[in-house]
Amino acid sequence: MLTGGTGRGYSTAMRTYALMFFLCLILAAPGCAGKQTPPAPRPSPEELAAQRRDARAAEALTEAMQLQHDGGFLDEDTAFDYLNQALSLNPDLANARYYRATILFSKGRTNEALADVNRAIKLKPDHVQAHYTRGSILLSLGRSREAARDFTEVIRHDPSIAEAFVRRGLCYMRLHREDEAIEDFGSALAINPANLEANYNRGMVYLGRHEYDAALSDLSQAYILDSDNVRLLTARAQTLFKLGRFKVAARDYRRATQLEPGQSALFGLLAEALAGAGEMDDAIEAAEKALAMARARGDDFLAAQYMDQVRQYRDKTYP
Repeated sequence: MLTGGTGRGYSTAMRTYALMFFLCLILAAPGCAGKQTPPAPRPSPEELAAQRRDARAAEALTEAMQLQHDGGFLDEDTAFDYLNQALSLNPDLANARYYRATILFSKGRTNEALADVNRAIKLKPDHVQAHYTRGSILLSLGRSREAARDFTEVIRHDPSIAEAFVRRGLCYMRLHREDEAIEDFGSALAINPANLEANYNRGMVYLGRHEYDAALSDLSQAYILDSDNVRLLTARAQTLFKLGRFKVAARDYRRATQLEPGQSALFGLLAEALAGAGEMDDAIEAAEKALAMARARGDDFLAAQYMDQVRQYRDKTYP
């Protein structure tokens, strides 16, 4: 009897406990204590209009991006129209600002491009592509110190971009910070040994420092990459001339005259190299070509210089 009574008491207690627990759950449940969550406020007509404008702006940007291929736009004018449309609807689209800046820059509308890319960076300070583009624009404007800061920002975010090192190296060249320029061109070549501009520009820095062997090494590597580049051929020929290797220098100058036969200065330089190599008849012929071109252009100053060259070579050949 004692056991049965205890069992009934135990069962009653458990039911009471379960009811209390269930009641607590009901009271704790959202909305069950008489408090219902208020419905979300409906957006105002102005907010709805803004949402529709943003949606149309995003669609216009998407249309522009569908024309992008290999870092550019297949149809710049159409892409430009879409970007204008996007920015008229939402002026704060950083990517639209950036892409429009690249098109403006390619069209030579530099100041407008700079305004757009400045706004893009203001909207999105860590926009690496925008920093690279702004650096390129500033470099083209001769604002090398400011441009270097943008390329530094690019390198800080992604040190694997060889062209950022090349562009910053160009800034340092113009700022006469040769050691830093050489270091940056070296960093670019460590990433991509076949970078033509890095080889050429480091060679030019060495040439300016009269380090002719180092200059010849870099310029020769650049020549392997682009053997039809007159600017490169002339620089390497100048380096060879400084090293006293006149015949090889003459070969580079002659190749340059074949690529650009209308440049009188190239024939004048060829004449100097040929004279250094002791090939006086060929030197006279080259100087006379330079003289004839200068006269044809009515350039009396250069004509007088080439005439002096011709006289000098003739005096050495026919004393």
